[in-house]
Amino acid sequence: MSDQSVSENNLQRLLIQIIIVVIFALLMVFFIWYLNDSEDDVKKISLDMLADEMAEAVVAAKWQWEAEGRPARILQIRYNSQGKEVDRRPIAMSHIGWPRVEPTSEGCAGLWQAVLNVPMEVQSFKLYGEYFDGVKLTGKALDSTCRFRLSTGPYFEYRIYTGQVIKQ
Repeated sequence: MSDQSVSENNLQRLLIQIIIVVIFALLMVFFIWYLNDSEDDVKKISLDMLADEMAEAVVAAKWQWEAEGRPARILQIRYNSQGKEVDRRPIAMSHIGWPRVEPTSEGCAGLWQAVLNVPMEVQSFKLYGEYFDGVKLTGKALDSTCRFRLSTGPYFEYRIYTGQVIKQ
């Protein structure tokens, strides 16, 4: 073999190796982007499920409050599908029949614990409970809201005086 053919052969091998490395790098970038993009969807779905649970729990609390003669506090008991008790917690109720919330962000976190009794996190990311005074926002006390959110991205709101859960 001549020096020229050996040189061309080495250049061809080098070119093939560079192409393989570039293709591999592009595939890695695609998979990282795809997995990172789908992570937000998983967080949103998880947060939506928690919003649904909260909506069910506050409505159940309202009905129980009515059935028990409108006491200041109810004891909400949850059962699994086999009928075994899995959770028991007291919930302070407002005079209009929704779980009572102190008008602070800590009050919103307390609502979360009283109603859902699960850690304030989604996919190992911390959830934040924020209180928004309806009078300051819209001039109506009925618009007072607890917002449950991740540091960025999805959130849902709980209207304190109407018991409404709003997904965003």
